[in-house]
Amino acid sequence: MHRWPTSRMASFISFPSLCFIIFFSCLIRAADANAQHPFTVLSYNIENAFDTIHDEGKNDLEFCAEGDHHWTKGRLFKKLKNVAKVIAAADEDRPIDLVGLCEVENDTVMEYLTRRTPLVNLGYHYIMTHSDDERGIDVALLYSPFTFHPVDTQHIKPHIPEHPTRDILHVAGTIASGDTLDVYVLHLPSKRGGAEAQRRSMKVVALLQENLDSVLACRQHPNLILMGDFNADSRSPQLKALTRHLPLKDQTARLKPGTYKYQGEWSTLDHILTHTTTLSPTLSRILSLPFLIEPDPTHGDIKPRRTYLGPIYKGGVSDHLPIMTRFNLLPSTPQ
Repeated sequence: MHRWPTSRMASFISFPSLCFIIFFSCLIRAADANAQHPFTVLSYNIENAFDTIHDEGKNDLEFCAEGDHHWTKGRLFKKLKNVAKVIAAADEDRPIDLVGLCEVENDTVMEYLTRRTPLVNLGYHYIMTHSDDERGIDVALLYSPFTFHPVDTQHIKPHIPEHPTRDILHVAGTIASGDTLDVYVLHLPSKRGGAEAQRRSMKVVALLQENLDSVLACRQHPNLILMGDFNADSRSPQLKALTRHLPLKDQTARLKPGTYKYQGEWSTLDHILTHTTTLSPTLSRILSLPFLIEPDPTHGDIKPRRTYLGPIYKGGVSDHLPIMTRFNLLPSTPQ
């Protein structure tokens, strides 16, 4: 189609009309600058997402092809395709911006998830830890490069020589408002082991607090999101230590029934904690999608449909349910 040169087009527009067009354009730009855009975060412990190859020095033999669980690539890809289905189905309006994943073994698994499932169509990138955990499981952050731009990554390594555990992943990045968002993905030590396990968990929390203090000290307008499997509910010393020491709000504290069911009792072990002036939470929920749950014949109602029950293959995704929080992304905070 033929296009007039700009100067020629302007000659057809009267001066008052041109002023009106400029004024109206400025109003549109101002409205867009002050618009509230959605930003959604998902956290999910995907339960033993191992590849099928033994990593030297790691206790992962049961999830090798010759191991007790008879783990295969077919079973792994079924699991990962369902994880992709969760991420795609979590928000009907638009793709999730950030996904925190727990119990991921390595880059092979993350490459499979992002490149060999339908998630490839959404263009997700990922960052993950490579920690000293005895079983070789780590945490990872999936992010949309269209809405989150990492500028710095830090692996916070707990020093517990007698019981190596997962690193905490800290990723600082910019969002559409131009503000910096500090994202933490963590998987605190298991509750198994009584008082000693509690001590290990609190040691990791103390290390996290130190890091958060340093971020709060250097950010003029801090925006923090902490997510993952805390292996503790909102009444635990771990969560109380974080929410009392720092201005953090647990977006998932009151969600029912919970994210994990043990001996018939639900508890919320997975959390999204926030402190932000740029992101205003509008909705938090537990995703009990039909393919993630099954009847609980022993205790009644439902339970997560896990991948294994002991050595018995159940074909589900995880023994945890995922959680999500949707925010409105507010205009940039004045500097």
